[in-house]
Amino acid sequence: SGSCSSLKSRKAKINLRFNKCEKVRYVAADAGEFMQAEAAAGNKYDVVFMDPPRAGSDENFMSSVVKLAPKKVVYVSCNPETLARDLKYLVKNWYKVKKAVACDMFPFTNCVETVCLLERKGR
Repeated sequence: SGSCSSLKSRKAKINLRFNKCEKVRYVAADAGEFMQAEAAAGNKYDVVFMDPPRAGSDENFMSSVVKLAPKKVVYVSCNPETLARDLKYLVKNWYKVKKAVACDMFPFTNCVETVCLLERKGR
């Protein structure tokens, strides 16, 4: 709901000030739309953290990541099938998987989170 998201926004901004995160900004927006706007504006990032839903990322979001050309991408996934699909896209578009780690965050279930570090290859 709107009040819940505004409370989260306030708490996030307080947390940034409290932790003296001067080079971080909090944006409450649809991630895909935000990334498209950033790519269209020609902005560049050093690192992009991705944690898409179980269905994985969509191609618009993935293409905006490629346009933003971060040096590193950290991809967190709860679905090995969509992770493989999305990594294939990134690898075809100038990224190399450097490391992947499985994290059992939900013991006694068959769910596991996978965290992948990708680095941009030189062009």
